[in-house]
Amino acid sequence: MKNIYEIFDEFELAVTKQQRMSVIEKNLSQVLADVLKLGFHPEPKWYFNEMPTGYVVKNVPPGMSYASLSTEMRKLYMFQKGNETADKLTDKKREQLLVELLQNLEPREAEVVMGIFRKDFGVIGLNYKFVKEAFPAMLP
Repeated sequence: MKNIYEIFDEFELAVTKQQRMSVIEKNLSQVLADVLKLGFHPEPKWYFNEMPTGYVVKNVPPGMSYASLSTEMRKLYMFQKGNETADKLTDKKREQLLVELLQNLEPREAEVVMGIFRKDFGVIGLNYKFVKEAFPAMLP
């Protein structure tokens, strides 16, 4: 299974909308679907939209990080506004947890997480309209 950022790289290289749809279809996984939904659905709202100041980019070769986005996705609730657990955390604790989560990922996977929070992955052609067309039931 490819990393999400590898799929995004392939998506950006695709020239036509049909080629982009093909990239998404051939790489479709639960993780990709979750990333797209969290990244483009108007809900949830997130506590962060910029990389936390304590985050330090590690020089980790691809595939050699401590964790992967697929294993860390389940922890994103801790950064979601309106989540009972997240709302109870102090700003300092929430930031510390985010730094730990991001440090465990490859740097490019950490950028995907921040793209979820910003509601923008910085991938040309990958936007709300495209995802809504590809997955009509996913987004309002």
